[in-house]
Amino acid sequence: MVMEEARATPDSVVSEFEGTILRNEDPFSYFMLVAFEASGLIRFAALLFLWSVITLLDVFSYKNAALKLMTFVATVGLREPEIQSVARAVLPKFYMDDVSIDTWKVYSSCKKKVVVTRMPRVMVEMFAKEHLKADEVIGSELIVNRFGFVTGLTRESDIDQSVLSRVADLFVDRKPQIGLARPGKTISTTFLSLCEEHIHAPVPENYNHRNKHLELRPLPVIFHDGRLVKRPTPPTSLLILTWIPLGIILAAIRIFLGSVLPFWTTPYVSKILGGQVIVKGKPPQPPAAGNSGVLFVCTHRTLMDPVVLSYVLERSIPAVTYSISRLTEILSPIPTVRLTRVRDVDAAKIKQQLSKGDLVVCPEGVKYTALLSETKTSASYS
Repeated sequence: MVMEEARATPDSVVSEFEGTILRNEDPFSYFMLVAFEASGLIRFAALLFLWSVITLLDVFSYKNAALKLMTFVATVGLREPEIQSVARAVLPKFYMDDVSIDTWKVYSSCKKKVVVTRMPRVMVEMFAKEHLKADEVIGSELIVNRFGFVTGLTRESDIDQSVLSRVADLFVDRKPQIGLARPGKTISTTFLSLCEEHIHAPVPENYNHRNKHLELRPLPVIFHDGRLVKRPTPPTSLLILTWIPLGIILAAIRIFLGSVLPFWTTPYVSKILGGQVIVKGKPPQPPAAGNSGVLFVCTHRTLMDPVVLSYVLERSIPAVTYSISRLTEILSPIPTVRLTRVRDVDAAKIKQQLSKGDLVVCPEGVKYTALLSETKTSASYS
């Protein structure tokens, strides 16, 4: 039931994250991302193995227990900065793909914004504040032992009461005007009792929210540093694990052939091995003697972008790297130039490399924009 709205622009909104701001109400796949990106395949597989247990707990209304089990398996033994790194570099892409625009229209029309999540706060806070412009994020707090490792447990014994009291503390003088949540009592929607107006997700498309001139889309995610392209739902995760043995064999064959065969054979070999190279436009020729090389800027869809570019140009183009492993550098069929993250040093390295010939970079937001501006070179962009 949607209460009759007031004419004045609402000052405050408290919104549930899962199932309201995000269309999907099940956080399981986001815990899978933390397990995979912060730890690896063993933890990823262990959490997937427990999916049926988590689902049964959820079905029999033990949502709190299901959440705590997911939290424990995905985070125990990790350091908090490792989880923060995943929350900063990986999770925003998958969150943004699932944002409900109808909910966003109502949420963004308010001045003070509070997000309530079932997940640990550290998994959501960066995205909510950077991309949703939230003022506060309320979620469970992970317990870290004296050695700096996450125990997998949370400080809240009763999440319902914790959420209720923390929302109440934020609104001492006046109740929040709008509460956004799914219908029915869930683990994080007890805060609705504190709100003047309740709007249940999914928000009706014809809902007459205020300040339509302020309707802006969330701040986009411009960089994705994860190893998975699709959100790891249980079926997708099972497919990933099933494919890995065959994928390793296929990768070894591709690496071997890529190392021994000339570049011009790539379009033909890739068809045999399940790939396809499509070239649009006319690739630039190698730089003439004495001229600076061309600086190619990839979209960074995968780590293979610089390699594919070399195959398309039929010549080896060095690539600058920040954080790939030494093994990846050894296996790379093209030269790599490791940067230091010291801006002046890296700018000099890029300028020096361009004086020798072409170079490819994979941009990472404003870091590279500032870095490339300091090279003071007339390099071209493609």
